[in-house]
Amino acid sequence: MPSIPAFLLRQAAIGFGVATIFAAAILVADPSGMSGLLLGAAEHPLPLLLLWAFLGMTFSAVQIGAAVMLSAEEAPQSGRRVPVLVPVPVRVTRRR
Repeated sequence: MPSIPAFLLRQAAIGFGVATIFAAAILVADPSGMSGLLLGAAEHPLPLLLLWAFLGMTFSAVQIGAAVMLSAEEAPQSGRRVPVLVPVPVRVTRRR
């Protein structure tokens, strides 16, 4: 598999792994009785599956964005000189 899709899939898998840990922490910590609501629903696996899926998409997007931003490469040196900016003095008169 080419390197870019493999990179994106690897980061998405890391994001879904973090989402799994986060969803499990929500179930264990039971903030405001959320664990009872998720596990006691009439369609029992659906709310938990939706929570995991949307957390996974969120954490995957964050993980991919962070990985892309942190994988910066040095710009190639083309031999051209970068122009130097020189401040230009400007006379300012005060109005009354």
